[in-house]
Amino acid sequence: MSDTSLFGTRHIVFIVVSVLLIAGLYILSRRVSIKNLSKILLGVGLISEIVKIFAYIIMNENKEYLPGVTFDGVLPKTDLPFQLCSIQILFILIVNLVRSEKVKRFIYSFMVPSCMVGGVAAILIATSSSRSNWVIACQYFLYHVAIVVFGLRLLTAKEMKWRIKDYRNALIMLTGVVFFSIYINSMLFDGVSDINFMYVVHPPQKNLPYLHDNDGWLGYILRYLVLVVGVITATYSKAIVSSVIECKRKPKEKLKEEIEEKELIEK
Repeated sequence: MSDTSLFGTRHIVFIVVSVLLIAGLYILSRRVSIKNLSKILLGVGLISEIVKIFAYIIMNENKEYLPGVTFDGVLPKTDLPFQLCSIQILFILIVNLVRSEKVKRFIYSFMVPSCMVGGVAAILIATSSSRSNWVIACQYFLYHVAIVVFGLRLLTAKEMKWRIKDYRNALIMLTGVVFFSIYINSMLFDGVSDINFMYVVHPPQKNLPYLHDNDGWLGYILRYLVLVVGVITATYSKAIVSSVIECKRKPKEKLKEEIEEKELIEK
């Protein structure tokens, strides 16, 4: 399996294995409560990040990203955990630390689409290092399998009962994440490293059919936002439809109550 290109032999194998793992682990996850699953995901995330840090430090130790500079025991800026998938570790840490169920639900509302769809996108559009280095590849795909399973479990959990309010909260959190990503990219930009956290600077891969910047950054970021909002909307489609039906039902129920009340008065 020497072909490490995108959708090459090795990548296809990792995709197939990831799909099988997602299916199997999701079935197993249904036996675990969301609370306990959050603790498991936190452990998986921390172990994954530790493996990634040391693997990248070893790989980058003798590489000169800047003239005359090697990184030794320091991570290059591009390896910091500010991508949508890696920042889930921060979200799940907060969920495990806070007691407020309202705060937990607010964070979960965004984790549902970002874990589920973001994880799948990361598996399909895997980074070059995750397709070539075995240690990074195993860490990369197993971590994204874990967050996809968690997102699916959240979406289908009966105890969550997702509502239109959760959809609104997910959009609010999306706005905060987008602004954060623009700021963090600007702060870390040095003119040399390819800083592109959350992919708000340029597309994750060249020559993508929809996410391209052929007509400039503004055109790209608009398509990016339309896609992300569309994904969140699709995720909460059931809650949106239920809300619309409920809104239509309320005036009819109110009118029926008024008619019944009028008939009682007339009697």
